[in-house]
Amino acid sequence: MPMYRYVCKSCGHEKVELHSINDNPDISCDVCGSKMERAIGRVGIVFKGSGFYITDSRKSSSTSSTDSSSK
Repeated sequence: MPMYRYVCKSCGHEKVELHSINDNPDISCDVCGSKMERAIGRVGIVFKGSGFYITDSRKSSSTSSTDSSSK
């Protein structure tokens, strides 16, 4: 089950709840008692594999230029 982050509309208190993606619970604030709404969480991104760095897209033209200059 995924964890969802909720933020209070009036006081800004944050809370994390664990429930099914199909559930639509009414979450109330522990501090002031008003309704909380689901917020988009902070997601870490990890780039794996080739093609994500500037050095991955360089052409090897430097080796061909050194070969022609040495002749």
